[in-house]
Amino acid sequence: MSPPAIMFVFTAESYHREAAPVIDDFARRGWPVRVVLGFHSEHTRRIEEACRKKGIPVELVPAGAAYGKPADAGDAGPVAPVAEIARETVWARVAGLLRERLRRTGIGRLRHFPGYVAQCLRRRRIAEALIGRLKPSAVVMGSYHSSGQIDNAVARACRRRSIPMYCIPNSPYLGTLTLRVGRLNHLEQGMASPGIRVRHGLINRVLGWLFPSWTSVLPDGDRAFYWDPLMMLAATLTGLQMNRLWLKPALDFKRVFVFSDYSRDLLLADGYPAGRIVVSAPPLLDAVRERIGDAAHEEALFSHIRLPAGTPFVLFNVEPSAEHDYCDWDRHWRQFHETLAAVAACGLPVVLSLHPLCRIDNYRFAEAQYGVTISTDFRIHDLYPYCAISVSFPCSTNLLALTFEKPLVIYDHFGILTRDEESRTLNMIPGACVAQSAGEVAECVRTIAAGATERSGGFPRPPAGAARAADIIFSTIEGDLSNA
Repeated sequence: MSPPAIMFVFTAESYHREAAPVIDDFARRGWPVRVVLGFHSEHTRRIEEACRKKGIPVELVPAGAAYGKPADAGDAGPVAPVAEIARETVWARVAGLLRERLRRTGIGRLRHFPGYVAQCLRRRRIAEALIGRLKPSAVVMGSYHSSGQIDNAVARACRRRSIPMYCIPNSPYLGTLTLRVGRLNHLEQGMASPGIRVRHGLINRVLGWLFPSWTSVLPDGDRAFYWDPLMMLAATLTGLQMNRLWLKPALDFKRVFVFSDYSRDLLLADGYPAGRIVVSAPPLLDAVRERIGDAAHEEALFSHIRLPAGTPFVLFNVEPSAEHDYCDWDRHWRQFHETLAAVAACGLPVVLSLHPLCRIDNYRFAEAQYGVTISTDFRIHDLYPYCAISVSFPCSTNLLALTFEKPLVIYDHFGILTRDEESRTLNMIPGACVAQSAGEVAECVRTIAAGATERSGGFPRPPAGAARAADIIFSTIEGDLSNA
């Protein structure tokens, strides 16, 4: 009897990155595997080619129904010039005043609603066709949190056919608290429109009154929707809505494979069914753990960062504040220079880890100016076991400091850890030193560096027989399907 078919659906590059070892594991065991990419970006083609080289078929969700747009898609071109400017009349002035009045009330937004419904229906048709044609026995997805999008459409198609869904998150931050704190961050940093606040216009106030479960009180005391409420209405009418709008991941999953007990506790606090939560650790760390103690790997890593093997170094995680558009470039570079200068002054070698959004060429100057090294071949999770100190902004990768038992300095340029108790609870790492200025960063690093005289790659190998995350995930899914 041939093994059941399994389908992986990814709507962001980070979801694929975390689950890639699991894809390889299922394929190596002879399971029919298919990958569906529900996003378009500069990473899409690379992922598609890597899968095809391994003999894994890939399906691409069409642009417009997927997230993003193809990397080679240019602008539509200049807007055609207006041939003639109409003379302003009394009626034109009245119409202008009415348009401005509608804009202020927000009622003019209603013109977008039919388009939202059409988008939802298109995504629904595409997902139904995909699932109907590929007929998977199980579907693995990321910890999506969306309304009216392709992942909602895939989930609906799976529910209609009773196909079990499994979740491999891309972050340890799960649950309601994560969403509430994160959305406030997005609003304060300009990454989310103020139009999601309930008090923003008549439409929001009416929909907030009709559907109070669509909203939540943020840590600043204001009530907000997570998305545009008109899109949420379209999603609800077309069956593409989350079952609990302020919970990540959705309750549709048969199992959620979380990184640690920390993530498990976040979900349990929100009433997520305990039987669906499996602590597997991140699959991405399987290879990292297995290579600890491998002399050839260690030599290659230290050679890449231009240090003798075993040399203690500071791992500096660069905050992509301008790349994420939550501050201007002038402030970004000022904070970058001040913080990096403080870290470099400690006397230990410094290795920079850049976010995928950061263009390496923009940061090359730092190697000559500060004597640091930018890691291009090894990512932050590869470097963590070998660093002496980690210096980072508030970020989900900071939990690696607990995993690999490393001292951590958190530089908090935007006051997230001091803004409110909920934000601090979510982002604070036990034992971390928090710095609000470059001077405090220097003090924290100097204090820790004074004791960092011994080799720091001391995280022990997993004990003999310890299960890999990919093994836990495979055995869980195989067991569920065997017992179905």
